[in-house]
Amino acid sequence: MKVQCPYRCDYCLNLKGETNHWWLRPQEAEQFLLVRWNQQLADVEGYEHICSESCASKALSKWLSQANGNLVRPPRTERPLSAIQ
Repeated sequence: MKVQCPYRCDYCLNLKGETNHWWLRPQEAEQFLLVRWNQQLADVEGYEHICSESCASKALSKWLSQANGNLVRPPRTERPLSAIQ
């Protein structure tokens, strides 16, 4: 992802102002993580720029849909449920 200056939200294309409270999200496949805005990290390739709670929700939704096939499922019990009760 190419970094644009001034920064734009990767979800709604809003421009970052000086007092905006934005987040960064490393594009990590194994876990969803948001970090507070950091000017040095904002210029690093591989970070999404997120402007709001609404756009953070969009990022989470996108990650969940991509990770859907990789979810960890609890192991099946060998005993039938009727035997547990």
